[in-house]
Amino acid sequence: MSNAPRQSKNERRDAAREKARQERVRQQKREKRNRAVLQVSIGAVIIAIVAVVAVIIVNSVRPPGPGPANMANGGITLEGPQLTAVRTPAAAASATPSPEATSSDGKVRIQIFEDFACPYCKQFEDSNGPQVEELVKSGAAIVQYYPVAILDRLYPDKYSTRAANAAAAVANWSPNEWEAFHTRLYAIQPEEGVATSGPSDDQIIAVARQVGVKNLDQVSQAVKDSRFDAWVTARTAEFTEKRGALQGAALPPSWGGSTPTVLVNGQYYTGAPSDTAAFGAFVTSVGGTTGATPTPTPTPSASK
Repeated sequence: MSNAPRQSKNERRDAAREKARQERVRQQKREKRNRAVLQVSIGAVIIAIVAVVAVIIVNSVRPPGPGPANMANGGITLEGPQLTAVRTPAAAASATPSPEATSSDGKVRIQIFEDFACPYCKQFEDSNGPQVEELVKSGAAIVQYYPVAILDRLYPDKYSTRAANAAAAVANWSPNEWEAFHTRLYAIQPEEGVATSGPSDDQIIAVARQVGVKNLDQVSQAVKDSRFDAWVTARTAEFTEKRGALQGAALPPSWGGSTPTVLVNGQYYTGAPSDTAAFGAFVTSVGGTTGATPTPTPTPSASK
């Protein structure tokens, strides 16, 4: 038996009250600690959300930066037997491209405004790309390619802009591989109206690697950082608003900023994108140059 004196009723009541008080103190401390942790967590989430919103706002209002080198007039110019890129410095952010419609050296000037997500652009490239290439290699013509992005609305990931940005990056760091990169991009074109997204940045970079693009690290970083997105947006606005690079071109009243827009010495080609004979005849009639003998190719089915 314990020798401790038995607590009175009042002592037992006081002990229970003290125990309850201590429990309340511990509970208050736990609640205070939990509130502090919750406040810190909420603060971190708010900071993260603000940072994301800030990035989105900055990107949405970011003015066009300097354009890529070798595209000072809004497009890249290829000439000669090796389809060599004509070198130009990067255009200033405020510059408005204004390419000449005809060549001063008497060569036929072929200008192609294209969207890498556009199925009709792919038709033109598949059918008439070899003919254009032969005309340039023979010395009869030069070709200028102008990447624009009018089909972003079809792709949540803005594939049109991403592809044009990549083309600008290749023009800047590896211009003599631009033609091969351009052709290969059409080979991986997503099917319009079916795909919900275009090829990923990694897939685009893989294409650059496959065609031997130089300075691949810089090109890859520009693809991932959307380096020339604002420049692409500005060029696209000029294209769709019938000014800038298209100023003075002989466009029909019905022209609506569609791709491909193909000009030969400033004259608008209205034939089917897949009609090699019609395009060759157009080059001959406008430029006085005999078109290259077209290689028969299957006619792609038109999509809208």
